[in-house]
Amino acid sequence: MKRLFLAGVLALTAHLPAAYSTPTTAMPKPLQERYYQGIAYFKAGDLERAVALLKMVALSAPADPLVHITLGAALQQHGDLDDAGAEYQKAIDLRPYDAFAHESLGLILQSEGRLDDAIAQYQEAVKLRPDTPLMRLNLGMALRTQGNKDGAIVELRQVVQAYPNHLKARAQLAAAYQDKGENKLAAEEYKRVLAQDPSNFSIHFNYATTLLALKDYDGAASEFERAISIDSTAPETHALLATAYNLKGNLSGAVDQLKAALAMKPDKADWHAQLGDVLSKQRDYPSAIEEYRQSQRFDPKDTETAYSLGYLLHLTEDFAGAAGAYEHVISLNPSYPNAHYNLGIVKQRQGDLPSALQEFRSAISLNPNDGEALINLGRTLMLQGELSQAVDFYRQGLSLEPNDAGAYCELGEALFKLKDKVGARSAIEAALSLAPEDRTALLELAELDESENQMAQAEGIYRRLLDRKHDDLKILQLLADNLEEQSKYDDAIGIYQRIVQINPRSAEAFNNLGLALQRHQDISGATAQYRHALDINPEFAEAHINLGNIYLIQRIYSDASVEYRKALELRPSSVQANYNLGLAMAGQGDGESALEHYREALKLDPKFANAYYALGVLYMSQNNTAEAVPALEGYLSLQPSGPYSDTARANLDKIKQIAAPPGAAPETQLAPSAQTAKPAAPNGPPGASKPAQPGAALSTNADSATQ
Repeated sequence: MKRLFLAGVLALTAHLPAAYSTPTTAMPKPLQERYYQGIAYFKAGDLERAVALLKMVALSAPADPLVHITLGAALQQHGDLDDAGAEYQKAIDLRPYDAFAHESLGLILQSEGRLDDAIAQYQEAVKLRPDTPLMRLNLGMALRTQGNKDGAIVELRQVVQAYPNHLKARAQLAAAYQDKGENKLAAEEYKRVLAQDPSNFSIHFNYATTLLALKDYDGAASEFERAISIDSTAPETHALLATAYNLKGNLSGAVDQLKAALAMKPDKADWHAQLGDVLSKQRDYPSAIEEYRQSQRFDPKDTETAYSLGYLLHLTEDFAGAAGAYEHVISLNPSYPNAHYNLGIVKQRQGDLPSALQEFRSAISLNPNDGEALINLGRTLMLQGELSQAVDFYRQGLSLEPNDAGAYCELGEALFKLKDKVGARSAIEAALSLAPEDRTALLELAELDESENQMAQAEGIYRRLLDRKHDDLKILQLLADNLEEQSKYDDAIGIYQRIVQINPRSAEAFNNLGLALQRHQDISGATAQYRHALDINPEFAEAHINLGNIYLIQRIYSDASVEYRKALELRPSSVQANYNLGLAMAGQGDGESALEHYREALKLDPKFANAYYALGVLYMSQNNTAEAVPALEGYLSLQPSGPYSDTARANLDKIKQIAAPPGAAPETQLAPSAQTAKPAAPNGPPGASKPAQPGAALSTNADSATQ
C-alpha cells in the first residue's frame, strides 16, 4: 500500500461534505452508529480510528457509495492514496453521477503523476456540477500543470468571477497568465492578491518576477525586497533581486545579493557566473575571473561562462589562460564562431601565426560574412609577409565592414610595401574619410608623400599632427627628418632642440641633435651634443660612434679609435664601428689593424660595399695587388654605379697594365678626401647612429665621416 502524506487536500476534499454524513442504504442501527462515529473521528482528525471504523462499515455495506466516498476521504487524509483511489472508484462505479467522487479521484490520480487521467475526472466533475465554480479550480490547476495555458485561464477565470476573494484561485490565474507570457495581466492579479494578503512571500516573489519581465526594474526590486523581508532564507529571491539591481544599475547591491545567495547555495554555477558578469561591469576583473572559474568548477560544460572567462583573461592579457578557455569552449561547441575568432586574436598576439590563421579560417567557415575575421586573416597573413594574400582578405573584409578605418590603414600599408602607391593612397584616403584625424592614417599618408618626393605635403601633415599635440616626440622626430631632407637645416635643428627641451634626459634626443648640427657643419655644436648624450648614458654605442666620426673628420685618429672601441665593447656586432675603426687605424698607419676591422665588418655584413673598397685601397697601399683586385671587384659587384666605381675601375685597369712599384703610394689616399672610402651606412639598422624612423632616410654615423 502506497503511503503519501498530503499537506492539505485541495478544494472540495479539505472536509467531507455534510451531505455525506448520511448513508444511502438502510443499515442496522449498530452499523449506522459505527458509520457516524467514523465520521466524528474523521472530523476530529483521529484518522486511525476513523479508517478502522469506516472499513468495518464498508465491509458490511459494500453497495453504499457514500460509505466508500467517506472511507476514501479518510484514507486520503491519512495518506493511503492507493486505497483511497480504489474507494473513490468503487463509489463512482455505484454512483457515476457523484461529482465529489470524480473530483477526489482526480486528486489521487494527479498525485500519482497520472495527469491526463486526473484531468478527465476533473472534467467529468465539472460536467456533472457546472453550477459549482469551485469544481473548476482543480481542473484549472491541472490544465496549467499540463501546459494547457489557455484552458487553465478559462477555468480559473470562471472561479475568480464567481469568487472574487478566492485568493488561491486568483493566484493560480495570475500564474497561468504568467506562464503564457501575459505578464501585465499576471501582475494585476498578483497585485489584487497582495491587497488582501500582503504577507504572502510567494505572491510577492511571483509579482516581482512579472515586473522583471515587464522591465519594471524598480518595481521588481521593491517586491523582491518585500519577499526577503518576509523570508530571507530563499537564495533564489536574493539572486533575482541581484538581477533587478543589475538591470537598474545598482551593481554594488547586485554583488551583495549574489553573495548572499551563494552563501546559502555555494554550488550554484549560474549565480557564480552572474556574479562574474556584475563584477566585470565594475571592472573588478580579478574577482570576476575567480567567479567564472568557480562557475566552471561546478558546471564545466557551460560554454557561455567558459567564453566569458576566456574574454576576461584575454582582456587582462593572460593570453595563455585565454587560449585555454577558448579552446575549452571549442571542445564543447566546435561551431562557436566567436570562440574561434577570439582564439585567433590570442594566437596572433602570442606570435603563433599558423594557429591564428587556422582559427580565423574556422570562424569564416562558420560565418562567411564575418568581416572582422576576414580582416584579421589578412592582418595575420601580413604579419607572415604574405602581402598579396593579405590584400585580398583585407578587401573582402572591408566589403563587409566598410567603416573600419584601421583596416584601411593596414591595407594601405600592405599595398605600399607591394609598391602599389596608387592603391595605397586610395586605401589611406578611405581611412581618412572615416576618421579624418586618425594619427596612423595621417602618418601613412606622410610616408607615402615622402616616398613620392612630396616632402612639403608630408611636412604639412606632421605640422597638422603637432597642432593637436605639441609634444609628440615621434612626430617631432619625423618632422625634423623631413626638414633635413628638404635642406631646411635651421628649421630641423630648431625641431631637434624642441625635442631636447621636452625630453632632457634622452640620450637619443641629444645624439640626434648632434647629427643635425654635424650635417649643418656645426662640428663643435655636434661634439657638445654627443658628449651630452654620453653624459646621460655612457653605454650609448651610437653616440660613441658619432663622436668618433667627429674625430675622424678632424683626423684626430687616436681619439676616434678610442670612441669606436668603446662602441664595440658595448656592441661587438656593429658593422659601422668596425668599419670606421678600420678607417681610424689606417689613418694612424696601422694597416694590419685596419685590415682586421674591415674584414670583421664584412664578416658581419658581406654586402657592405664600402668595406670592400677600403680593403682594396689599403691593399694597393701595401702593393698587394693580388688581394686588391678581388676587393675592388667585390665593391663593383655591389655598387657598379657607386661613388667610388670610377676610381675602382681605374685602379683595376692600372693594376692589370702595370705592377705598382715597391713602396709607392697608391693613387687613392686613406685620409678623408674626394677619393677616400666613404663610411656609408650598412644595409640595415646595425651601426645606425639613431633609430630608423618609418618613412625617413636612415641616419647613421657614416653620413658625417666625409663631411
